[in-house]
Amino acid sequence: MLGVMGQSAREKPSRRMCAGCGSRAAREELVRLVVGDSAPFVAVDLGRRLGGRGVSVHPKKACVRSAALRGGLARALRGVARLEPESIERMLVEQYEQRALGLLSAAQRSRNLALGGDAVRAALKANKGDLLIRAKDSRGRGDELAHTATALGCATAAWGTKASLGDVFSRSKLGVLLITDRGIAAAILDCLSHVEALTEDG
Repeated sequence: MLGVMGQSAREKPSRRMCAGCGSRAAREELVRLVVGDSAPFVAVDLGRRLGGRGVSVHPKKACVRSAALRGGLARALRGVARLEPESIERMLVEQYEQRALGLLSAAQRSRNLALGGDAVRAALKANKGDLLIRAKDSRGRGDELAHTATALGCATAAWGTKASLGDVFSRSKLGVLLITDRGIAAAILDCLSHVEALTEDG
């Protein structure tokens, strides 16, 4: 039996309801929370591999706060006391940033990463690059390279500081880097977009 767009019923994407806004969305658009072993007794299950009772929510500040303050998370995760939205937001940000760091390591191992201004400039000149990341406190050259990348159709993002990015690669400071693998770049950009949505004001 064929469904929408020629998909069989079995191939239709799985949909879940967001405990915050109440809308239904593809499973990939939501993040799963499960009962944890320690305070606040909730764990983030990005890979949807953990067992036990779980609940889905959009990884957005508005949805997390609505689900937490209205008791949606506590009701779905029976036995868990009322949850503070800030603690859930922090856990989600930490998990997304850890995933992004793991993906950066994968890019480095596969030699799909340019580190520092000179290496990034050379890669862009060779028309390579799928995602440029610059430190939020990077100015001058970082801004210039970001503009160049955008003109070439390369995605850009601001994340961390020169010190924190440097720590990842055992450097004192790192202002800019470039991922040259499309799949890794897309996955990192997805993580960073969720981090931004969970930390923006309002």
